[in-house]
Amino acid sequence: MEQDALLHLKQKIREEMDLVWRDFFEKNPGKKREDVWGWLEERLRSVQNSNDEDKGAYALRRRKKIAPLIRKRRIWWESVPEASSYIVYVSKDGTIFEPGSFSWEKTPGIISKLVTGKTELIVPAEWPEFPTESGTYYIGIASRDEVGNQSAPLLFSGLFKFFAPSAPLRGGIE
Repeated sequence: MEQDALLHLKQKIREEMDLVWRDFFEKNPGKKREDVWGWLEERLRSVQNSNDEDKGAYALRRRKKIAPLIRKRRIWWESVPEASSYIVYVSKDGTIFEPGSFSWEKTPGIISKLVTGKTELIVPAEWPEFPTESGTYYIGIASRDEVGNQSAPLLFSGLFKFFAPSAPLRGGIE
């Protein structure tokens, strides 16, 4: 019976916190969830560490030294015999690649990278300017010949996320 009451209480707290966070982000549209969660996690850890220092909380201090695992993404394409290089374009707006809007490297809201000698790009490692905000990105890859002529871009999209979720703040072994 006590266990059921505790589970019910936890569920109610979770629902209330969801409402609080939803309200916060509606009132602060410029705040990024990853930034706020990162700040909150660091704040909770610093409070926890200061409380646990007297107890010798070695595990919490040690955990800070381990970097999160962020999976890199590989963008690849098949080689074209006539191509001397490729240009990879990225945008959050897929309509930018429509014929009336797209004007190669001069397109507002698009980022591009010249790739020579290979048919893949690892992001963000090989393209530090690649956007790190989570979301769906539209990718266009154009073949380029030695005089600068470019093909129409091959288009595709995918979800990119370069932030790990927060670590659990508490746990134990029983």
